[in-house]
Amino acid sequence: MSKLEKLCEAYEAFERAISDIPDVKVRKLCSPTGGIRKFVADARARTPRPTPSQIAAGLEQGWRETPSLIQGVEPRWRPVLTKAWHDATLSAYPDFLANERQRLEKVLERGKIRTEAEFYRIRHEVDLLEGEADSTIELNRLYALIDAYEAR
Repeated sequence: MSKLEKLCEAYEAFERAISDIPDVKVRKLCSPTGGIRKFVADARARTPRPTPSQIAAGLEQGWRETPSLIQGVEPRWRPVLTKAWHDATLSAYPDFLANERQRLEKVLERGKIRTEAEFYRIRHEVDLLEGEADSTIELNRLYALIDAYEAR
């Protein structure tokens, strides 16, 4: 299966998982993902015609930014959306998670967040871990990284 197909499946799974959440901001987050195959078809029809790998690169960047968009919704929905995003990624595009894990490990090894993208990557990890009983030590480490980055 191509990267483009994996991304389409991830976007669709995410949309299905969050479509019943009764929140306006979630609806806005959900609406672009519901028509992903139409978006891809429209993109392929443009002139100049983008390659499938160019379209996949754009979708992947959008997928990577979704956790930061989740931060804009009401706090009570964030864990639900984060889990939906994670589950959709795990089922449709697990390689993405492996790459993101490597990015996380680099930040942890360095002990410092350098970029906004890394900040959102750490913030996403916090959302995944919050509420888990045995994650206090890791959460404190991540909170310290976030605090140091925000203090700059």
